[in-house]
Amino acid sequence: MSASVSRRGFFTALSRPFQKKAIPVRAVEVTASATPATPRTAIIQGRFCIALTSFCSVCVERCPVSGAMTKDRGMPMVVADVCTGCGVCHDVCPAPRNAVLMLPRRPTTLTPQPA
Repeated sequence: MSASVSRRGFFTALSRPFQKKAIPVRAVEVTASATPATPRTAIIQGRFCIALTSFCSVCVERCPVSGAMTKDRGMPMVVADVCTGCGVCHDVCPAPRNAVLMLPRRPTTLTPQPA
């Protein structure tokens, strides 16, 4: 006895192991007592920046903080003291390998002022 299987049934059975299964999602409540976000600053990796070989100023144009990014000889530069770490430059970078890194801000050390 041979079992007759329709073409649709054959391909449906064949594709079952590859179908995505729904994963239940748990709701996570975020409270104000959660770990505060670490202050960040942007760093430009020149070797990945499109401005190194051609013209690009997307990150400088889109930065919402006035004076946080400048252009020096065609290359974007971050002014770390002004940068708020919002990450807009990282999100809009058109380079194939994102040229903007968001790193934790170094703690500032205060030097005692002479009296």
